Amino acid sequence: MSNSNHAHVMAFLNDFHVGGTPDFAKLSGYFSEDGWYQPLVPATSKIVGRTAIAAALEKQYQTYHECRCEIHASAATDRFVFTERTDHVTLHAGDRKVGSRVCAVFEMNDDGLIAGWREYWDTGDVMQQMGISAEDLAAAM
Repeated sequence: MSNSNHAHVMAFLNDFHVGGTPDFAKLSGYFSEDGWYQPLVPATSKIVGRTAIAAALEKQYQTYHECRCEIHASAATDRFVFTERTDHVTLHAGDRKVGSRVCAVFEMNDDGLIAGWREYWDTGDVMQQMGISAEDLAAAM
């Protein structure tokens, strides 16, 4: 089970970080109907449901484009898949490149779909690279 869960998450990350604009409807299919996404633990609330998750991911692309994911480490055990990666994006504003180191935990359901996804990253580092305030970052999420 953990090997197939790992493969499912890696496929999701690959489809999400295609370099151009991803297919958000396709991305939502990686999640259970009642799946949730928490973009920044503990600062943001969980976004629940496939449609809401797709909308949240699409909203992120209003701030940046050309998102590429560099996996540093990943592991799976039982229902959980853990990833450490750097997301490299280009901001629409000024074509500035930003890299964010991210640790993520994916929880899978019995059908092999993502039931929960939470991410941990350094907002201070990202705000400094982007040249924005905490309020601006919250609005982009």
